[in-house]
Amino acid sequence: MAVDSTLAVLVAVALLTGLFLTSRWAKNDKSPKPLKLPIIGDLHSSPIDRPMLNWDAWTRAQGPVGTPKLFGIMPFVVLNTAEAATELFGKRSALYSNRPSSVSMEMITDSAPSKSRMTLMHDYDAHLKLHHRMLSPSLGAVAAPRVQPLMELESRQLLRDAVNAVQGSGRTVMSSTELYTLLERTQASVILGLHYGIRVPSHSDPLFTEILRVQHKVTYVAANPSLVDFIPPLRHLPALISPWHRAANKLFVEQRDLYLRLVETAMNEPGWNATKQARAIAAKSPDTEAVPDLDLAFTLATSISGGMETSPRQTLWLLVAAHANPGFVAKAHAALDQSVGRDRLPQFTDRSNLVYIEAIVSEMIRWRPIAPGSIPRRADREDEIFGTPIAKGATLFANAWAIGRDEKVFDESLGGLDSFVPERWLDEEGKLRTDLPLAGFGHGRRSCLGKRVALDNTFMIVASLLWAFEVAPVGQVDSMAMEVAGFMTAPSEFKFSLKPRGKWVQEVIQREWDVSETDLNKLMGPWVDVETS
Repeated sequence: MAVDSTLAVLVAVALLTGLFLTSRWAKNDKSPKPLKLPIIGDLHSSPIDRPMLNWDAWTRAQGPVGTPKLFGIMPFVVLNTAEAATELFGKRSALYSNRPSSVSMEMITDSAPSKSRMTLMHDYDAHLKLHHRMLSPSLGAVAAPRVQPLMELESRQLLRDAVNAVQGSGRTVMSSTELYTLLERTQASVILGLHYGIRVPSHSDPLFTEILRVQHKVTYVAANPSLVDFIPPLRHLPALISPWHRAANKLFVEQRDLYLRLVETAMNEPGWNATKQARAIAAKSPDTEAVPDLDLAFTLATSISGGMETSPRQTLWLLVAAHANPGFVAKAHAALDQSVGRDRLPQFTDRSNLVYIEAIVSEMIRWRPIAPGSIPRRADREDEIFGTPIAKGATLFANAWAIGRDEKVFDESLGGLDSFVPERWLDEEGKLRTDLPLAGFGHGRRSCLGKRVALDNTFMIVASLLWAFEVAPVGQVDSMAMEVAGFMTAPSEFKFSLKPRGKWVQEVIQREWDVSETDLNKLMGPWVDVETS
């Protein structure tokens, strides 16, 4: 979900995947077995199609705070309730705002220990605070009036592409892979447009293809820790005898050349974009030497990498939810017909009247968090919580899956916490509840900078899809069938029906697309420092 990302779980899933994939059911015993970890666990026999059942069972057995150890010596602390996560990552954030070191990720960004140029993995210091300040205006409320028209544009193209896909083939059945391709283009065009003023008109766009290729290489490194991650002194071996150095240097050069080229493109655009905004803020810093072009390029790349895969994968769960609770689709249609009508597409100006759509988005994120372990933190000194000791240097995770099922926080009277019930996000007056946690965006000072962008774009995509289509599964869909895709959980392949709600759908989509402004310099407006305007 935006800017919380493929990189939004860099080390988290490399290690946490082992935590929930290796806990398994015995063949003749339905009770959860003790947690088994990578290398020493039975990874090959893990039921990969439903890892969350095992992860959830294990965390419930552990209670509010779980404390596994990798290899029996590396301490982990897993926070399974909203209270525990808020206490440590919110109230005690000074002790828990740094990241565990990822040697591979530092090497592929040519960085010192705990100073990765991928800012998500950088320790929380003055350098990181400046880089956060450089990005915050572009990802927050002040830039929203510039970015939301871009989101509306890309949702229009999503609808046009989806209608063409189902009508051009003479069928209404699509696979989740087919829809993911459309969603991926949509999200990429929003993220690249926001950061660099670059549109992605098609999934085959050469620049988009290049970005995905490099991103997949980075993802592979992060998801497959090498020996140097477990024995950090190996990083000091000379490149001649170090396969890690040679591979890391090659990938660093690929990233550097691509990211600097993207920055150059953005700076040459006449309109507003996040690159220009970040550089303007850096220029106002009293220590401008702290932000060379290379660091700026990697900061922006971290942000785009974090946003490009999250929202598309999250949105796929909307189709699974339509099987788990088909009644919400009809309610959404009614809300959209009443507030938007059938002679135009949804807009952000409709948002205050589409609270039920907001509730669907929030429930989707709670019900199926795509990064169940969130981003890991490091304990900077010994501590304790609820009587559980925390060792200095321990790695901590906030378990978004368990937090979203915290009975002390979420009311079960409207439906069990394993059920998809958007109404749990509405108060007695029908307004959206903002007091409930969306744990997938993190906690405290290291929470996701791109939360506003993620929620805005997901709202527009969900509203648009439900305005246009009857959504229904084809055959049986196992709502717990999932797989680990990169660093995220995603539903296993399934098919569904995407049928236009009437002839008016294609007519309205085509009419609005024909008059859409696709020049991003015009769409997002001329350059102006939004921080001071």
